[in-house]
Amino acid sequence: MAEFDRRRVVSDIHGVLRGLLFTETEVFYFHLENLGVSRDEILDSPDKFVRTLRDIFGNGSSLIESAIIAEMARGLNVEAKEDLAGMLRFLGEKSV
Repeated sequence: MAEFDRRRVVSDIHGVLRGLLFTETEVFYFHLENLGVSRDEILDSPDKFVRTLRDIFGNGSSLIESAIIAEMARGLNVEAKEDLAGMLRFLGEKSV
């Protein structure tokens, strides 16, 4: 069974967000933390993470979600899941 380094997963997510959102990444993290989820807890609260993306970016969140899924699948050499919350739950269960 494969295991994933939580820091690497969170770092990869941050890289995608920075690439797409530039300086707005910190604003996104601010909103996420207002829901009680820090950057390091994304894998523990995938539904809140996805809900925050959708609340802030509306229809544009699907592009961000797809980019994160693709990066996780490519970078960690795992099969992509259909939705981001499912992908993060899978990675969270397999992470150390």
